[in-house]
Amino acid sequence: MPEHRVAISERGSFCFATCSCGWFSPARRSRDLARREADDHLAGHGAAPA
Repeated sequence: MPEHRVAISERGSFCFATCSCGWFSPARRSRDLARREADDHLAGHGAAPA
């Protein structure tokens, strides 16, 4: 299983989270929501939140 590394990216007024495993979140206007979704993804795979 690959190590999970998430990144928050911005494109215009939208933010989204991506992970090194190929997972990605929908585009959000809220950075906090994108970060929470990334943390939830990490927690679901036993990794520590960033």
